[in-house]
Amino acid sequence: MNSTITIYFIGRRQGLYPFTNSRWFLENSRNKELAGLRNVTNLKIVNSIIKADVIFIRNKPESTTDQQVKKIGSIIKDYRADKFVINDVKDFNNVDNKDITFNIWKNDDVKCPDYCVLNPLNIDESIEQITTMLLAKESILLRINNRTGGTAMKKIASNFDKKKIVQQLEKLSKKVIDYRDERALTNIIAVEHIKNGRGNYTHAFRAHILNDEIISFYVAISKSLVVSMTKLEDSDLNEFVRINSKFAELVNNNSFKKKMLKAMSSITNMGAIDFLLVDDEPIFLEIN
Repeated sequence: MNSTITIYFIGRRQGLYPFTNSRWFLENSRNKELAGLRNVTNLKIVNSIIKADVIFIRNKPESTTDQQVKKIGSIIKDYRADKFVINDVKDFNNVDNKDITFNIWKNDDVKCPDYCVLNPLNIDESIEQITTMLLAKESILLRINNRTGGTAMKKIASNFDKKKIVQQLEKLSKKVIDYRDERALTNIIAVEHIKNGRGNYTHAFRAHILNDEIISFYVAISKSLVVSMTKLEDSDLNEFVRINSKFAELVNNNSFKKKMLKAMSSITNMGAIDFLLVDDEPIFLEIN
């Protein structure tokens, strides 16, 4: 039995054309990731999908078009039965369109925020939906369903200025209509804003999961709505250590662990799952 595992990468270009797999390029790679892959003794990157044990789709989601998804799917469709596919494009819309993600989770009894899909072609209708939602929610977040969370995300409180929100909706609607040329399922969504964290801190929990195994996890902290740790100071270290220590304890709790694994497996087999923690219960937000 050959102990070496062979892997074939496919992205928007990589793996679609002859000799585009190499030890020196990987689409959407993290810092030093490719160097780490090359250092794995029993792992070999191959240029032939036929020779691969594992197919790993490595596309940058926000830059991927519907046509590219179809192209990748057409190449791997005959290999799904006898090869392990990581990040399969058949799950792409379930992962990348957050309204679809939320719908699947709600049907599977996975806790996630309430939301509604707005009509980019009818601003008045969208204002009515927002107004109705704010009768039950203290605040909501406006965002595009398949863009990075921090991109053009707008918090709206119950005492919102209608004129300003109309302007915001007009901007988002234009972007959505443009995006639909390449991503037909692009939408504007209004998502329940859930308070979490402690004191001035907002917490963002993340776990990296592959095939029902938690690979790594951490909590990012911030003093702003969009969580970024670039502005943290030495005085923030205690809170960072405290909440990450608590997360480590929760991961060892079998019931909590099952909730994370269920949230991932109901959507796809690999990714970074993001969630909030409210009364020690996870509220799942998205998979990246």
